Amino acid sequence: MVRSIYSRVSLFGILCGLLLLASVVMPPAAARGDTISQIEPGDTVFVYEEGLNLSALRNETTNNPVTALVKYEDNDVKKGEQNRVSIPDDTSFDLIDVNIDEDETGTYYAYSREDNGRTGDRIMIRYPEVRIEPVLAAPNHADRIEGITIPTGTAIAFKVVSPYVGTEYHAGDEYAMVDIVVTSPSGAEVTYFKGQDLSDLPLTASLVYTDDPGMPGPIVLDRLETGEYEVQARWSSPQGFADYAEDSNVVTFDFGNRIGVNTTVPTETVTETPTATETPAPTATTPVPTETTTETTVQTTPVPETTTEIPATAPTQTPLSLIPVLAALLLGVLVMVRK
Repeated sequence: MVRSIYSRVSLFGILCGLLLLASVVMPPAAARGDTISQIEPGDTVFVYEEGLNLSALRNETTNNPVTALVKYEDNDVKKGEQNRVSIPDDTSFDLIDVNIDEDETGTYYAYSREDNGRTGDRIMIRYPEVRIEPVLAAPNHADRIEGITIPTGTAIAFKVVSPYVGTEYHAGDEYAMVDIVVTSPSGAEVTYFKGQDLSDLPLTASLVYTDDPGMPGPIVLDRLETGEYEVQARWSSPQGFADYAEDSNVVTFDFGNRIGVNTTVPTETVTETPTATETPAPTATTPVPTETTTETTVQTTPVPETTTEIPATAPTQTPLSLIPVLAALLLGVLVMVRK
């Protein structure tokens, strides 16, 4: 028993040692430094970011500046380079789209010319993305309303999706932000819509709704110009995103009296049902067919009288009963003749 307890303690110690070693070897979770521009090993940075400080990627021993970011084929450092981004100043670096194409995003290793090789640290580089979708207000976020007509009084919200910006671009209370721009049927663009301020919405997660806690709230559609409305999420912060990054898709919904999404649909079916009950009214004439049926039954009663006359012809069958008698007599005559 003592040996089994000792083996368990030893195994526990080995597991603790492995976990400690993993925490030292594995890169830290993606998290910016004290400021949004302070980049740590393992962070995700985005094209169009400005003033990035990459000094934390330097070789800790030499502390030589990072002079390039290198992407290798299949993320294998033993293979050739797929792309190289030169860094004139690793304490203030602007990442522009000229340096990286859409298919060249991914893992990049820090490189130092003075160290003549990789520093050992790496980061992820991606393009900022954002998408938008109009939905019914909570708790009906699963109901999409794009492209359909919305009746008066319907409460809606906008779903904003930013796959990586919402989770990787933040430091303290600093997040990327977007404006929800609504274009009316007459062409006017607004960010203040039906009492809700839809400007500078922080992307605090990869998926947010405009009626989430801390967000503007649901939007009730009433007393609006009828017609088609367009909605788009446009970058407002950081400035590099606002100046150069691609804004979201454009979605539409119609506002009017036609039924699109609402619980008023049953009211129409109720008004139709009385018309259906009025149609059976002509069935009041149904007693007429009953009279015709009684007349036909009266006419069928004389039929047995005609059938009673048929047995009068039955005596014509009686001569057939003489055939056996004649045959018997003929047979007797033949017998007598033979004798």
